[in-house]
Amino acid sequence: MASISHGMMGRPAVASAAILARRLLAPWTTRTAADVIRERASLAAVAELQSRSECRPLDVGALLRSTPGADSHLGYEAINKVVPLVFGWGGPASGWTGQLALDKIPSERLPSAEFATPMLTAIDHINEDVCGHPGIIHGGMTAVIVHTMASLAAALNAPPGASMDARTLNMDYRKPIRTGTFVKIHAWPFERSRNGLKTAVHIYGLQNEVLVEASADLTVAPA
Repeated sequence: MASISHGMMGRPAVASAAILARRLLAPWTTRTAADVIRERASLAAVAELQSRSECRPLDVGALLRSTPGADSHLGYEAINKVVPLVFGWGGPASGWTGQLALDKIPSERLPSAEFATPMLTAIDHINEDVCGHPGIIHGGMTAVIVHTMASLAAALNAPPGASMDARTLNMDYRKPIRTGTFVKIHAWPFERSRNGLKTAVHIYGLQNEVLVEASADLTVAPA
């Protein structure tokens, strides 16, 4: 029985190693920018945001150009092929808070109607080859996304031309962000701090599972 057992175990082990080698060495399929734009336009999450009267699409490129230093935080040449689709919320609080997993957010960190743009929501695509291979993006890349979205949320509620810089950035990783996927990002200011704004950024999967919860204390310097 022993010789049969070793033989039966050996062949699958060799086969598994061969399959793994093929997967590691084989080129992966990557989307072009046109593919990303076309697929993003068909997402139910995008259709929902476009149908909501209380949120409006934002020209994120123009916003970044008017916010000194913000474009240097993007790093989107490495993380994605297309600038994310971004919407700004207004109107009744039920509109934007309905987008969030409220049971996971302390009451003092909820979006507030005190701010001109209480929350922004972005649909973003993570490159298939962002890490050099298909897999999971590392924490540094996640921090780039969080810092950028926190800066955008602050810029929408700061004087034109003000610059943003993070004094602190706190990250709580709930689930991995996988390459080759779309994510939904909510960012909002929740408190005015000394010379700045405290902001929260939550990253969700398209099934509304929480992937990352983060907060940032940003210095806001007038132009």
